[in-house]
Amino acid sequence: MKRMMSALLGLCFVGIVQAQTLAVNQLFAFPCQSGLNDVCPDGARPTTLIQAADGNFYGVTQTSLDSHSFTQHPMGGTIFKLTASGKLTLLYTFQRNPTTGFYDQGSYPAALTEGSDGFLYGAAGNGGPTAASAGTIFKISKSGTGFQVLETFCTTCVTGGFPNNLVAGTDGNMYGTTSAGGAFACQGLGCGVVFKLTPPGTYTVLHSFNGTTDTQVPLGVIQASDGNLYGTTSGTITGTIFRVNPSSGQFTTIYTFPSGVHSVDVATQASNRLLYGASRSSSNSGPVTVYSSTLGGTVQNLVTISFGSAKKIGIGPFLQASDGNLWSTSSAGGTSSQGVVFAISFSGTIVQQLSLDGTKGAQPVAGVIQTSNGTLYLATTALGTDSSGNKAFGTVATITGLPPR
Repeated sequence: MKRMMSALLGLCFVGIVQAQTLAVNQLFAFPCQSGLNDVCPDGARPTTLIQAADGNFYGVTQTSLDSHSFTQHPMGGTIFKLTASGKLTLLYTFQRNPTTGFYDQGSYPAALTEGSDGFLYGAAGNGGPTAASAGTIFKISKSGTGFQVLETFCTTCVTGGFPNNLVAGTDGNMYGTTSAGGAFACQGLGCGVVFKLTPPGTYTVLHSFNGTTDTQVPLGVIQASDGNLYGTTSGTITGTIFRVNPSSGQFTTIYTFPSGVHSVDVATQASNRLLYGASRSSSNSGPVTVYSSTLGGTVQNLVTISFGSAKKIGIGPFLQASDGNLWSTSSAGGTSSQGVVFAISFSGTIVQQLSLDGTKGAQPVAGVIQTSNGTLYLATTALGTDSSGNKAFGTVATITGLPPR
């Protein structure tokens, strides 16, 4: 992730490539055994996907159970490795303790990144060894050995609860957010924190949200070209864009959305140094608005999109790809209401719109990544077709045709 961010900021785009004919292709589908309570051997509902320094892809799935069991035991999940040819290796499965019923090492993995030491670090958004547990931060080698829990959260922990983001910084440390917990009470769970994690596993809270002047529920952070961390909050009524100095922990709210509006996901920085993200009504309904922001907090709304969906659509983080455009995913909408992979220009013009129909996956939530040969990769959380022709429970898919990076 860090390597890809640095390459992105170092590119100089001479213009925006015009729309071309592209298609979504399935690379791997996650099968589940037929039956009411059968497990999915590789996991199901993949979300986060990264490319590590060894060229392979690593990701997480939200659950180890099929869709029928998901409502009964909605946690678990797996960590996997995937080659460019589509060969998957299961690295780790988050197991349910048969005695206590808890997922001691965490469950519902929500984030994954590669550390400066070559290990994978991730955040499990829920789970832990007690009823009060609220997620974990873990470490594992790229071969699947040495799994270790580095931090366990709880619903009332001042260190945070329910981690939802983890990124590698240029200083060798990792940074992230929790959606709850911290030093201030918000609806009994805390308002969330920004934290730092050193590769050995030392955890430090950089900022606790107070629920008022800096709102609550941070959605993640990135490290921008000035070295600072930038993130967004969803709040309960109004969200913000904020900045945190990773060395001192100094916190600044650089923009507050109008009343009744909040951000949808973490913002991304493009080669023009602007941040790009999406916002919507705090009622969590209706279309989303794509915005740009300077690092000083000057925000401009660019385009409002719904892709024809009557449902709430989730927009993943944007990625500036090698064609110069900003690419992301919509979890709903499109010709089959199964989601869209799309690209917009810096000015907000939609230049690509690839609808998913479920045959190669559906409902992507985490955006896309791009490799050096120009291929885009994404994870879908539903449908697809396994190697036996049966309905799958999520896929890793590709889009080819973009220029090399």
